[in-house]
This record gives sequence, structure tokens and C-alpha cells, in this order.
Amino acid sequence: MSKKHLFLSFITIIFLFGTIAGCTNIEMKNPLKKNVTLPPRSIDIGKVNGTIQQLTIPSITTTDTNRILNLFVQDDTYFLALRSNDNDSTELKAFTVKNTTLSPLNSFGENGIRTLKSKMILGVTRSKNGDIYFIRKGVHTYKNGNDIVSLEGKTTATQIALLPSETEAYLYGNDNFDLVTINDGACENMKAAFLKNRAAPFKGGLTYVQIEDDGTIYGGGRIVPNGLNIVASFTSGGKLLKQYGNPSKMAKDSIYNLISMAVSKDYVCVIDGLNFKIWTKDGKYVGEINNSTLLGGDFNAYKLTVINNNTIGILGYERNHSTKLIDISLFTLVLEPPK
Repeated sequence: MSKKHLFLSFITIIFLFGTIAGCTNIEMKNPLKKNVTLPPRSIDIGKVNGTIQQLTIPSITTTDTNRILNLFVQDDTYFLALRSNDNDSTELKAFTVKNTTLSPLNSFGENGIRTLKSKMILGVTRSKNGDIYFIRKGVHTYKNGNDIVSLEGKTTATQIALLPSETEAYLYGNDNFDLVTINDGACENMKAAFLKNRAAPFKGGLTYVQIEDDGTIYGGGRIVPNGLNIVASFTSGGKLLKQYGNPSKMAKDSIYNLISMAVSKDYVCVIDGLNFKIWTKDGKYVGEINNSTLLGGDFNAYKLTVINNNTIGILGYERNHSTKLIDISLFTLVLEPPK
């Protein structure tokens, strides 16, 4: 082969490699990541004992944690909503679990992935009957193959929280907290609810909502603009029940940077910056642990979800200096009941 042909072949290979690497619509895989199941570890958070287990999962990467939209578990199926690197679509990935290994749920979408083809999708969740809800200039519902659009141009909410009956939901974010009814997938009859427009105790903004099966509403957010965070519980009618997190900056149980929250059978758990903190549901502060100490290695915690009882699912991530990508891993944390 002549030097000219060798040179042209080299240029062709470089071009193809660059084209593949530059395709931002394709989730970038990390061949250096080793998905090895590690043995469970015992950990102590204050006076509560627990067991942390890293799960074996397919390689999942992203370029920015802001593209990790949601993690939730329904009937032993794990769901992860991940926006594409070009922000043009979002993949809702479904995984079955066997022992400590997650595998794609092939009956869900295409090879375990349902692609939501809208730009800059925000909140994503799924009802128990399989309807998928997401926020994009209104509320979209994927139901029986149809994209039902509700309240287009009528809400600036960024998140949706379904009530236990799944016939109602709260739309929140951007100072919204509105109750809507759900009729055959469409959100209707939007009415302002008790935490709208930075109502107390979230005068700095409401950022997280979790609704228990008994109707108790847990909210998380700032008590004043740019101030500390708290988590508070309310009756379905809006009566304040409990508050978690000290409003004093000098207190060990204050919440400086609320990244995520999850309310289990006996505990209220939050990611506070680089730390994981828990309270008992009756309001007693249990303690905290550094995220890397909890998860191991250089992992930081980013999303929490309740799996069942006092088992918490944790999405952890670490930056891979070789690939410049963010490697995603999943963990389970089983907490013993309060003594």
C-alpha cells in the first residue's frame, strides 16, 4: 500500500472515531467501568445501624448530574430518568432486580428504555398503571401510546407528585404548588394549594415533595431565600405536623444544601451537600455520615428513593478522569428500626 493510501486510511479512521464520539444523542459508555458486585458493608449513622450494598448495573454515564432527573422504584422495578447529552430527549430506563444485579426490563419500551422525545424535559414520574408523566411547557402524559398534553402555557411548574389515588397530583417548582385532578391522563381543574407562592415554612422556595400512602405530605425547601433548608410534614389539608432540620446555622442538624430526600417507614433521610443525614419520623435527629464514607471510594450521593420499609435506594456518581464522564452507580441502604 502506498504512503498516500496509508495516509488516507488513517484520516478516514480518525474521522469515523470523531464522528462516533461526537454523537451526543447516544449515551456514552465507559469501557473502563467494572460492574463488580461488592459485598455488603455495615455502617453506623449515629445510633442507627445499617447495611449498604452496591448493585451490579449496566454501564450508565452522563456528562452532567443535572441530566439525572429521577430515580424511583415500583414493584421491585427500578426506573431511572436520564436526559440526553444534547437535551433533545430523555430516556426512562427500567431494570429488574435479582439478588444484587439489575438487568434491563426488556418488556418495557425498547430493550428496557422508553424514549421521551421532547427537549429539556423536567420532572418525570410513572403511575402504577404504567402512565408516564413529565413536565415540558405543561404536563405530558404518555398513555396507551398517546402523548396527552395538559395545561400547556398555564403552569411554570417543574415537578409532578402523584397522590396515592393517582386521580390527583401536585404540580410544584418555580413557586407553584397546585392541585390538579387527573381524568383519563389529562390534568384538569388546577387550583392553588397551601404551599403556593413560597408560603411558610418555605419562604425561600419549595424544591421537593413526597406523598405517603396515608396522604401525609412531606416537603423540602429553604426557609428564606438563600437560607437553610428544612423538611416538613403536613396533613392532606395543609396542617403542619413535624419539622426536620434546625434553622440555626450553628446546629449540627441544619440542612445547608438539600440535594435529595426520601421518607421511609421510620426515617426522614436527606442528602445535604456531601453528607447523608437522617431523622426519626417523630423529629429526633439521628446523625450524619459523609457520602463517600457511606458509598465507598469517590462516590457522591445525588438521588434518594424509598424501596420498601426502611430500605433506601441511593444513586451515586463519580467523575471518571480517564473518560471525563460521570459514572452512575446504584446502592441500597437498609436501616434498622429505631431503638
